[in-house]
Amino acid sequence: MPPSHAASFRDSNESRTAANNARAISDYDYDLGYNNFDVRHTFNLSAIYDLPFGKGKKHDLGPIGNAMLGGWEIGTILNSRSGLPLEIGIVRPDVVIQCANPAAGCTAGEVRALPGTINAANPLPAGFIAVVNTPGGGASRNVRRPDLVPGVNPYLNNDRSLLNPAAFATPAPGTFGNLPRNFLRGPNFKQLDLIFNKRFKFNETTNLEFRTEVFNIFNRANFDIPGSRLNNAVGTLQPGQPYTFATSGGTFGLLRQTVVRDVGLGTNRQIQFALRLNF
Repeated sequence: MPPSHAASFRDSNESRTAANNARAISDYDYDLGYNNFDVRHTFNLSAIYDLPFGKGKKHDLGPIGNAMLGGWEIGTILNSRSGLPLEIGIVRPDVVIQCANPAAGCTAGEVRALPGTINAANPLPAGFIAVVNTPGGGASRNVRRPDLVPGVNPYLNNDRSLLNPAAFATPAPGTFGNLPRNFLRGPNFKQLDLIFNKRFKFNETTNLEFRTEVFNIFNRANFDIPGSRLNNAVGTLQPGQPYTFATSGGTFGLLRQTVVRDVGLGTNRQIQFALRLNF
């Protein structure tokens, strides 16, 4: 599990202990993990440089040269950070049926979906028993964490497919998954902006400022965190069997949209012009 530090905690409104129905103090350890907003590494740089051209500066180019090259400032803003935590969830039915008597013709330990309402007219299949899969479940509590398949890299990093569904499996009926909370990370973020600014001086206190701002000059695609919920695959996959793209739901781990922002941080490449009179 992730180490305990300032960005980790046992219980808060972000935790899923309520959903996991902790029945003992030790069960709260299932919610040890990183905060949703925990950023391990971040780097921000802002810089501005006044070009040394113009009257009274290092390079006086004369009336025409100063008019063209004087009064210019060049600035840059660089933002870079590591990815945000990802909470991997798996939809689990409240009740499943499991083979408890192989002599009746089923496979030992086999798990199937509950075949509708059980009554005298619709009994359980021979050899199966009903197992409470998500105690106290229901629509708001049937999303849990899966098991992590040993030795399989959870990151695929194949074009826009960030996560590898084969690294996850359904836990045994009625048990918690062993994947820690917010154990994985989404894509990182990088953006470089440039600013070009020129002032046309009228006198000591009045000038006309022409400003050009280029956001995300390299037009880097900064993707938002992908969907990280696995489909209910009871009956298709047995506990411990790894997911596939087909059984995971198709959009699991897929980078589908960029960080949402109309202008500024997170945008695609945009150029903005401004004209301002300072007096």
